[in-house]
Amino acid sequence: MFTGFTLSQTGMVVHWWTTRPAHWARRAALNGLGAAATAVSTMLFVITKFSSGGWVVVVAVPLFIVLFQRVHRYYAQVARLLGFDVIPPRPVGVRTLVIVPVTTNISRLTTQALSEALSLGDEVEAVSVVMGDRGQEQAETLQRRWQAWDPGVPLRVLRTDFTSVIEPILALIDEEQAARRLQIVVLIPVVVPARLRYRALHNHIDRGLSAALRDRTDVVVARVPMAIDPDEQPPARTPGP
Repeated sequence: MFTGFTLSQTGMVVHWWTTRPAHWARRAALNGLGAAATAVSTMLFVITKFSSGGWVVVVAVPLFIVLFQRVHRYYAQVARLLGFDVIPPRPVGVRTLVIVPVTTNISRLTTQALSEALSLGDEVEAVSVVMGDRGQEQAETLQRRWQAWDPGVPLRVLRTDFTSVIEPILALIDEEQAARRLQIVVLIPVVVPARLRYRALHNHIDRGLSAALRDRTDVVVARVPMAIDPDEQPPARTPGP
């Protein structure tokens, strides 16, 4: 408590010395007297109670002061790097490609994700990854269903012999960025179940892809959530081709 009083009174002395309003000397003297009195009390407590815990004040206060100074220095450096209080250059827009990872099952979630993507970017591309021995069959089935559905968005099917669907999508992003100057947005459809215990059963692509792109500053990652309730009746099916 007396340490806090000493620091606050000393801070007021520095304040009056810096600003120097009318009658500042009298105010500084009053705060200086308070700082001296509480400092003496602090030293008495430190000496008489040193072995009973007073040493904590002697160690902790300087450490906190050093910590706060380093934090302040860091924020000042970040402000210089970001150009605070400096007029930045005018923003320049670039063409945007929105990549939407989709599964081999076309659903309401696919429709919602593509609708959001079409409202965000100049160019939208749906991407699905098939793997294993049935990859060719899955790719042909999905492309046939996609053509029959005709959502107005091209579909690119990536084939891989590995068990991860993340690597082919990352390779596609690198390929697009190397071929042309684009702002790439990866828009990931996610399912949000009403009950918490079901959430671990969904969105495996989201977790893997988001983790892989977390440190990429050249890619914008966003999500399209769809809330579902397993106890809710599904919408009536519409006959399709």
